[in-house]
Amino acid sequence: MTIRAQDELRALNEELDRKVAERTAHLNAEIVERKKAEAELKKKTEELREMTQQLWQAAKLATMGELAASIAHELNNPLATVSLRTESLLARTQADSPNQRELEIIEQEVERMGVLVANLLQFGRRGQQQISTLDVREEIEKTLELVRYHLHKHNIIIEREFAKDLPNVHADRQQLRQLFLNLFTNASDAMPHAGSLTIRITAPPESRQIIVEVADTGTGIPPEILPKLTEPFYSTKPEGKGTGLGLAICRRIVKGHNGTFDITSEGIPGRGTTVRVSLPVINGTNATGLKNQ
Repeated sequence: MTIRAQDELRALNEELDRKVAERTAHLNAEIVERKKAEAELKKKTEELREMTQQLWQAAKLATMGELAASIAHELNNPLATVSLRTESLLARTQADSPNQRELEIIEQEVERMGVLVANLLQFGRRGQQQISTLDVREEIEKTLELVRYHLHKHNIIIEREFAKDLPNVHADRQQLRQLFLNLFTNASDAMPHAGSLTIRITAPPESRQIIVEVADTGTGIPPEILPKLTEPFYSTKPEGKGTGLGLAICRRIVKGHNGTFDITSEGIPGRGTTVRVSLPVINGTNATGLKNQ
């Protein structure tokens, strides 16, 4: 083979290699673009699915809330009558009377039904919030005062882990206290014989949120039922011990303040459950949403 032929062959090989490299690069770019498009499509599909689920849940909650409020209003008046009559009978009954115990049981059960009615009304309420600037630490301390005796009675130790220089939040004081009261009560119920209740408050600068974590060392919750816990009327407590509305109300209060509400648990006794609440604190972003409700 002549030198010229060798040069031509070499040139053809180089041209072929160049074209193969160009085609390979083009195919690789197409593959990358296709994978990117598939990922974007998957993301949009997931967002659509999540949005559909949220809309369905919102519609279901709205219907159940209206029904719950209607039932609660119907129960309120007869319950008040029974309560007053029972109180009157107790006042006129001797301490050693055989009827004393029966009347006390009626009074206790009426009180329990009253709590259920209050929860039903809270669950169905769409009233105007009273928004003010609040210190979350102060609201937690005020709420703890309401359950301090109950926690002490069950040998539950309170551990506070509060960050310094926490920003205030714009919130409805009564709703915030209701939120904390429900969380503390639930944690206590999970530790009937003793335990530790840790309340942790942080405010990571990058998140522009206050994060409140309520962690117990109780029985824990199986991971498979965690998604059901905030559904109305779903309860893991024994029959007669819970209404199944506490966490649903908590979630509604937090969502109403433009926050997030998460529950984590390994389902292992002793490792307990942690509830994580976040509330926005910058420029009153949560207050804007509240005022528009």
